[in-house]
Amino acid sequence: MPLQFNPSHTPALTYSVHPHATQRAAQRSGTPLWAMLTTVAVLVFSLTLGMIGNVSTLAAANTVQRPTAPAVPRTNAGVADWTVLVYMASDNNLEAAALDNLREIAEVGSSANLNIVAQVDRIASPDLWDDTTAGDWSTTKRFLVQPGMEPEAAQAVQDLGELNTGDPLTLADFITWGVTTYPAQRYALILWSHGAGWQGLATDDSSGGDMLTLPELRMALAIARARAKFDTLDMIGFDACLMSQLDVLEMIAPYAKVAVASAEFEPTQGWAWADWLRALVAQPTQDGTTLASTIVKSYLSAYQGTGVEDVTLTAFDLTKIKPVVVQLGRLSDALLDSLATSQAALARARALADTYATSRSTEFSAVDLGHFAQLLRTHGATGEVATAAEALVSAIQQARIANGIGPRHPNASGIAIYFPLTATLYAPTYASESPLPPLTHWDKLLTAFFRAG
Repeated sequence: MPLQFNPSHTPALTYSVHPHATQRAAQRSGTPLWAMLTTVAVLVFSLTLGMIGNVSTLAAANTVQRPTAPAVPRTNAGVADWTVLVYMASDNNLEAAALDNLREIAEVGSSANLNIVAQVDRIASPDLWDDTTAGDWSTTKRFLVQPGMEPEAAQAVQDLGELNTGDPLTLADFITWGVTTYPAQRYALILWSHGAGWQGLATDDSSGGDMLTLPELRMALAIARARAKFDTLDMIGFDACLMSQLDVLEMIAPYAKVAVASAEFEPTQGWAWADWLRALVAQPTQDGTTLASTIVKSYLSAYQGTGVEDVTLTAFDLTKIKPVVVQLGRLSDALLDSLATSQAALARARALADTYATSRSTEFSAVDLGHFAQLLRTHGATGEVATAAEALVSAIQQARIANGIGPRHPNASGIAIYFPLTATLYAPTYASESPLPPLTHWDKLLTAFFRAG
């Protein structure tokens, strides 16, 4: 089966072609509301900051990281159509891939209508994968990516020293800087790094392997929105593995209109950056929905005929994610209320559902949510369970803009859920790090499922 890119509603797509979670394995060649942020919001912020660090830490971070002006002239005299902010957390074994992607981005580069800014954290390592090109610098630098630019130290607009990309304050500061320094009509934030679904992303080896958890990602976005005074970003994308999970989409939904992410491992080369950026330059007034569709389509096209068959990339309308969560809660309750009679159908659906990251299935336990819900009905679920499952499938379809899938995922809906097979594989941190347990009884259903054997 060839790679698929299909619209499921207006304007939707289904498309398909490994790993960014530990290391993306193959090269492409083969292998809103500011008006409401008054004194009350400031109080809420201060209270929330206690979740990830004290206020003195934030003040210190502001002193060190916050820029006052760009180090090079703006590319446009007015306001651009788009500013694309690329957060490249490559202080890990993806350093070489990050530099390759920066060069690919520079094939297009910034222009009068488009600002492309990147924050890149590199690493110095004795391992063979260490990249020594582009001057072999190892700090965190910011670039206004110009056409043909080589990612060398002299091209950076700022050198921030060594930063921890797993710290939410680092991400919040970058977003704030990008939005305030390079204003535009629309903004896209792309998080580039290792990804691990609901567990987080943006690993920093020089900071003990720290990574952004989902609560920290939410905090970074909230801080940035308050500082930069934007309503919602037009798009948040993840050029990272395993981030198209309902947990992730629910967490970022208040902060962006559209999301693009992969439920599967990504190849090391990741997105087809030059292709979709050229399309953006050709039509700079396009909205985030159109851009997201282009990114998905270009991604699948890039791997067509390369032998990489398990790629996935999906775009979602984040304004329609809440109904998906509501229907998941409804399904969870229905299964809990009828577990004695639904256990068999539940077990069969889990066993047969399309899964992701199969080479590390016990670590990630990522199951395609839409396929799982479909299988519940075909394997004996009746009554409210069947009705709720059907409603869940429909909600996913309504939220989906574009779904790119490869031959190994013919039934993929493009959105995953955490579903370990046994109690011993269940991560105790799930209840605190995912937004779904407070909103649904999914975690309670998992526990009941394990007890039932």
